[in-house]
Amino acid sequence: MKLNIAYPEYRSQQIIEIDDDKKLRIFYDKRISDEVAVDTLGDEFKGYVFKITGGFDKEGFAMKQGVLLNHRTRLLLDGKTGHFVPRRDGCRRRRSVRGCIVGPDLSLINLIITKRGPTDIPKLTDKASDKPSTRGPKRANHIRAVWGLSKGEDVRKFVVRRKIAGKNGKPDFYKSPKIQRLITPESRSRKRRALNLKKKRFEKKTSEAAEYQKLITQRRAAQRASLLSKKRESKSERKSTKVDADATKAGDKTKGTKKVVKATTAKTTPKTADKTKTTKTATPKTATPKTVTPKTVTPKAATPKTADKPKAVVKVSQPKAAVKAKVATPKAAVPKKTSEKKAVVKKEGAKAQQPQKKTAKKQNKP
Repeated sequence: MKLNIAYPEYRSQQIIEIDDDKKLRIFYDKRISDEVAVDTLGDEFKGYVFKITGGFDKEGFAMKQGVLLNHRTRLLLDGKTGHFVPRRDGCRRRRSVRGCIVGPDLSLINLIITKRGPTDIPKLTDKASDKPSTRGPKRANHIRAVWGLSKGEDVRKFVVRRKIAGKNGKPDFYKSPKIQRLITPESRSRKRRALNLKKKRFEKKTSEAAEYQKLITQRRAAQRASLLSKKRESKSERKSTKVDADATKAGDKTKGTKKVVKATTAKTTPKTADKTKTTKTATPKTATPKTVTPKTVTPKAATPKTADKPKAVVKVSQPKAAVKAKVATPKAAVPKKTSEKKAVVKKEGAKAQQPQKKTAKKQNKP
């Protein structure tokens, strides 16, 4: 079994392999975080006390604190207690874990020196193993906090340096990390220069914007003036064209009225003559009904109506279509009346003739 021993004060670490089970019995049935006196390991370990921090079994499964077993088991882990790294939230997996009790199935035990003995262990507690840390603070304020420095003191003297031996006869040299956020005269001058450039850019930007705005206002004013002038010109042109059009219309109207008066006087005279002619031709059609009985007097009452209508109709002011309609009505109405009257007269004549025949027959019988 291997023992991985570490001494935190000197930042040293050493692995020791022990094959004697009798010497390792002091660790059996001990849990993680238990302290063990290791005088039985050898004379050099007299007075030392080790603390158990973990270990691995022969298959490589790590010991887990809180699992009170001396063998391997499977647990459902969510990643909060180690031994499993979930890839998404809420993910759980069952993993094999070694219990926290030490047993003979372990291949390695992690130990820390909590109490130092009278003799030094080589490469662990001797002075040669005491090496300063090569990973000290890098930030300027952190270095000041470690060494208790004020703001005025130079921080570069207190950075952790490590010595590197030269090769091929070259001299040794030291390496140190670059100090972060270190304020120097150069950094201050750079900062002032950046601020001045920023101010100049701002001033240039504002001046150019003002000039551009001024130019835009001038151009807009010129465009507006040109538009207004164009609108005024177009309005004046429209007015002049309207005046000319009105004058031409007035002249055309005066000429047209004269022609219309002449045409109306010429048209009205023949219309009156035609209307009188139509009335004359309409009367003789109604006046010649062929009747057999003395009841043919009724058509005479229709003739004066036809004669009266043309007198009222013949007017110069009435339109042409109205006169024709009024004159045409008696023509259509008169023949209907005469035909009906003829039919009535024929029926009456037939009735008058029938009794005479019957009487003649009766007279002939005796």
